[in-house]
Amino acid sequence: MWLLTIGLAKAGPVDRVLFVVGSRIVTQSDVVFERFFDPLDASPVPAFEDPAVPLAERLRDVAAVRQLAGETSVFRPDSAEVRARADAFLSHWARGEDGLAALRSWGFDESAFLGFLYSRLVAEHFVIRSLPPPRADASEAEREDWGRRYAGWMEEARARVDIRVPLAVGAAP
Repeated sequence: MWLLTIGLAKAGPVDRVLFVVGSRIVTQSDVVFERFFDPLDASPVPAFEDPAVPLAERLRDVAAVRQLAGETSVFRPDSAEVRARADAFLSHWARGEDGLAALRSWGFDESAFLGFLYSRLVAEHFVIRSLPPPRADASEAEREDWGRRYAGWMEEARARVDIRVPLAVGAAP
């Protein structure tokens, strides 16, 4: 038995699964990465950046939207759009190599980061085509109205995908 304990101890840290959305998994480390990523990235979808919504719930919703979008061509960004988003993110460092080094500390090489951004852009395209966000010059009332419509739309979107929340350790089934 003690050999099993030693083997598990050497296996490394275990990431906590917060949500399983279809085949996509949202973990605690995803939330921690998002705390790093979010302030350095500007999403055109206000709800994806809403500080009033906990990051884990925002990531659950991004995963739900991404699940619904699938690989439908109309939602796919082209490589130039993905590259522009990556370059905008990396522009926060004096040298792009420093930004890539920061990403490596999170387990991303450039290719994996571009894949992450691709997936995020697919989700954004799905929302934008389904429920266009308010213009930059929209009034506060227009923004609030969009937020209410988005909340209802997102509730319906969540109902269309399989979202599972694992039981906490020690919780009763």
